Amino acid sequence: MDLLRRQDLEFLIQRDHPGTQVSLFMPTDRSGNDVPAERIRWRNLLREVESVLARQGVRTPKIAEILAPAWDLHTDGLAWQYTSDGLAMFLGEGWQRSFRVPVEVPTVGAVGDHVVVGPLLPVLTGDRRFLVLALSQQNVRLLEGSLQHIEEVELTGVPTNMREVVEPRPTRADSVPWVAAGPTGGRAGVGIFYGHGAADKDVKKDDVRYFLHRVAEGMHHVVGGRDLPMVLVGLDYLVAIYREVNTYPHVTEQAVRENSDQYSAPQLHAIAWPIVAGIREQETERAAARISDLLGTGLAANDVQAVAAAAGEGRVETLLLAGRPSCWDRLANVTQVVELGASGGHPHCELLDGAAVDTLTQGGRVYAVNGPEVPGGGDIAAILRY
Repeated sequence: MDLLRRQDLEFLIQRDHPGTQVSLFMPTDRSGNDVPAERIRWRNLLREVESVLARQGVRTPKIAEILAPAWDLHTDGLAWQYTSDGLAMFLGEGWQRSFRVPVEVPTVGAVGDHVVVGPLLPVLTGDRRFLVLALSQQNVRLLEGSLQHIEEVELTGVPTNMREVVEPRPTRADSVPWVAAGPTGGRAGVGIFYGHGAADKDVKKDDVRYFLHRVAEGMHHVVGGRDLPMVLVGLDYLVAIYREVNTYPHVTEQAVRENSDQYSAPQLHAIAWPIVAGIREQETERAAARISDLLGTGLAANDVQAVAAAAGEGRVETLLLAGRPSCWDRLANVTQVVELGASGGHPHCELLDGAAVDTLTQGGRVYAVNGPEVPGGGDIAAILRY
């Protein structure tokens, strides 16, 4: 199972996937303490999907083919030991995607000619999601968090300590030269001395700049394309230099200017979350206030049909959507498997889902908020571009 990223959304919402598609969601316990019960819930959800597909006339071999990856997961005891707050799986004819998601999702499935992503919008919109970049010469860490949790992200292609780009070589008691390690991508043949004098300090700063430049280059490939706020944690000079070489556009103005090595992941969460919470609250409040001011002028709407139509035309600039409880959360209390587009189905949830996807894919901003925060008290409201 993978972590969900924006490019995954782009794949999932493609309408050229042929045949029947299945979307599955279920909350999980990241501690791994509830594995037997979770596997039973997953099995029951799959059995219900099988019944719906059979009722729709899908042949038994085709049902088995589509759901095979889901049944494989059911029997994979190790996978259930490494979950997050939620599980999402999407299945089609000849393809499948599964994700560990750091938000709780309802236990619900959907069957039709497309997938649904509504339960994942808190992740995809950046609502209460953020990044922490812990800067240190010894240990660079990237963490992704939400209101309640944070977890370290595995870094590939990013130097996590200075020794990966410069190589220490002791010479005398009061000075230590660092020579860039050419074979690992450093500046071969350049001797850089660490000591106690002012000149040594200046050279050290140049070397740290090079190290952090390499970190920023790697981060561009790890987080490029995302729009989550990133909080920097590190000593003042590290934060200042990283800002100069950084290319990720969503680094927060506020930083925690302390030695990041002294903080565990939960402690980093505790010191970074207030910064992120303040930013998100301000953005959401400004969006809601603008919508309230614009209602009745033709530049805002809170009728689901009107907003969905505008989103499909690329006219939605900012969308507020009830994320807690979401339409899919409420629906999960009524039925376990939704037949998309079917008579007696739930077009309201599908319209909300489509409006959010269309807004995101056409450059708009989406905020998943508590239901009462949506202007007008409904599920949706939007600022229109025209």
